[in-house]
Amino acid sequence: MVKHIVMWNFKEDFPSEKREDMAKEADTRLKALVGQIPGLRSAEMKLNRLPGSNRDLMLISDLDTPEDLEGYQVHPLHVAVAEEVIKPAACDRVCFDYEI
Repeated sequence: MVKHIVMWNFKEDFPSEKREDMAKEADTRLKALVGQIPGLRSAEMKLNRLPGSNRDLMLISDLDTPEDLEGYQVHPLHVAVAEEVIKPAACDRVCFDYEI
């Protein structure tokens, strides 16, 4: 199994009143990809609510294999969520992948 963790900050000009809705939409759309993208077991978007973190958003995904992760990253359904929901709102992407 592969754990795929991605974190972002909101763009400075992204309205604070839209952040909650953006995170909910990303979470809903990413969870809907389970069963549609081969090897994707789970996906969950979290909005930071504590002052100690230096990122605003976090995605935690589980995939079966490293090859499934590669396929997920370029899959049109995943790319659509990234392009339509995440990229307009977020910047400073960091990623960490590891095998369990």
